[in-house]
Formats: sequence, C-alpha cells, structure tokens
Amino acid sequence: MVRRLIYGALSIALFAGISLQAQSSPKLNNLLVYGDGFAFGVKEPDGWHGDTDKIASKYHVNVVFLPPEESRKNDVTIRVRINGKQDENTIEDLNYDMEGYKKEFPKAQFADLNIAHAEYKTFARTVFIPNQFYEYVAYLNPGPGRRFLFSVAMSKKNGPATDRELKAYEVVLKSVVWLSSTETEKH
Repeated sequence: MVRRLIYGALSIALFAGISLQAQSSPKLNNLLVYGDGFAFGVKEPDGWHGDTDKIASKYHVNVVFLPPEESRKNDVTIRVRINGKQDENTIEDLNYDMEGYKKEFPKAQFADLNIAHAEYKTFARTVFIPNQFYEYVAYLNPGPGRRFLFSVAMSKKNGPATDRELKAYEVVLKSVVWLSSTETEKH
C-alpha cells in the first residue's frame, strides 16, 4: 500500500513537470483533475488559467481554461468534462449532441474539425452561426475498459477562433491523459 502511494506521488510529480534535478522556479502547467471515480491530467496552455472550482462548476465541467485578456471580450473558454459512456460508439454520442444543437439553433451550420489525440479515438465537429457563436467540440474515447469519455470544447462569441485560440484548444485536447480510477475497470 505504501509502495503504491509512493509510486503514485512520483508519477504525479513527473506528470506535473517536476524533475529530481534542482530547477529555478519551474512553471507547473499540467493540472491533475480528479473526482468521484476518476483522475486525469491536462496541460494548461501558455497564458491561460485553469479552474476546477467555482468557474468550472458554472460551466458544469471538470476544468475550464480562461484565456489571456485579448480573448476575454469574446467569452472564449476551453472546457473539459468527463462523461459516462454506455458503449464504444462514440461517434453516435457526438452525432446525438449535434442534433441537439440543430434543434436549439435551427440556423446552425456544421463543419469537420481536423484534430486528434495521439492515443484516444477522437470525434470532432465545429458548430456555428456566423457572427453569433462558434463551438469546437471533440469527444475522446480512452478505449474499451474505461467507463468514461472526455468532452473537450471551446466556444467563442461573434466569430471563429483565432489561430492562437485554436492552438490553445489543440494543446488542451492533445494533452488529456487518463491517470487512474477507483472504479473496477471493465476488461
């Protein structure tokens, strides 16, 4: 038991970017996010601030990233949420949510979103109404045996995301890593 705690602490320290060598004030930009039955890590994009408390709760997510000052006027946020999954047919989950957008916003348009996680199956779309909002949505499936999937979304009022905002979204999406769970994983 003690060995597991030591290994767990060491792996968290390594994930957070702490090395065993002396460093001068390292910037810790990897967050450990955990809750009832899950733990995952995610990188905080340069200049952005991650929140797992009150602001994240407002958005009904596990972590929300708030942008630098120049993006705040357009209410840009990047949000990561753990969702339960029933099966491995994640594309149908995304399609169902896109239908929900269509019902709520009949004028909504959709486009493919060419972004992928290196290890997890990724299903992504952009939904938007020009001059009103743009929503970039991706579902990441960490694979069979995990009862959760990740939703990674970025929204912006008025217009499409800038290259810098899209880069921050990509950093978050590609850095999500499943760490552990207190659940009994399905095999």
